[in-house]
Amino acid sequence: MDRDVLCEMPIEDRIRHIQRDWFVLYPRAKIILDKLSVLLEYPDNVRPPSFMIIGDPNNGKTSIANYFLKKHTPYEEPDGIKIPVIMVEAPAKPRFELLLGDLLLKMGVPFRHSESEGAKLEKLFYYMKELEVKLIIVDEIHNVLSGTVLKQREFMNSLKRVVNESKRPLVLIGTKDALHAASTDYQIQSRFRPEFLPLWKFDSEFLSLLYTIQESLPLKNKSNLLEEKLARTLYDYSEGILGELVSLIKDLAISAIQSGKEKIDLRLIKEINWVPPSKRREIPIL
Repeated sequence: MDRDVLCEMPIEDRIRHIQRDWFVLYPRAKIILDKLSVLLEYPDNVRPPSFMIIGDPNNGKTSIANYFLKKHTPYEEPDGIKIPVIMVEAPAKPRFELLLGDLLLKMGVPFRHSESEGAKLEKLFYYMKELEVKLIIVDEIHNVLSGTVLKQREFMNSLKRVVNESKRPLVLIGTKDALHAASTDYQIQSRFRPEFLPLWKFDSEFLSLLYTIQESLPLKNKSNLLEEKLARTLYDYSEGILGELVSLIKDLAISAIQSGKEKIDLRLIKEINWVPPSKRREIPIL
């Protein structure tokens, strides 16, 4: 929606607009989205390409995957519903049967929890073809590390089997710890090569990100987020973590509307008492 139109909306509507999920298409995100698009269109292959999206917590990994998922929602064909992309979260412990159950649920396939892993796998492969599933994304793959090394290896080998038998790519998402799960076996390590989402630096790309966000804010008075002291403060308070920056600017924008200031400035940052993530453990619990 056009920013000028948003600025004329009632205060409650503008605040709700700010509170919604945000996605900013920055260069690194576009590179990963392009790679996902290539995988989606990749022909069935004995060894289809796959990769891992690796980054610090709250730095935009899942947001990229969710954005891609929204761009490739289920659709209907004459012979039934098709689901091009399925995204699930890795179970809290490396139990592959739990992941299989979640995949079948996402596909709308009925099953009994008492069914054997083999039976669930047969259903998975059959319905992947029926529903024309082209890509599976598994988030929070670092959860695998909660099990023994043997359990980790078994889980990762089962994922490799899904790739081999379905002939479809698989994308894993996790923190840097997820690299340890992939290192349990050389074939797994070579199959899931990492695509990194590093923390932001205070550079031209960060300023470009601020400008993009600034132009989308429904504030009646234009904020100058690129002003050096303000930009540096936003960077320092977010510590280069994308999710922290978005949360900080959301809080600032809502406060700007509620106070009637209608713009973000240095004084407003001090007023909201934002605590950078590295300092939060230092706050005494009363």
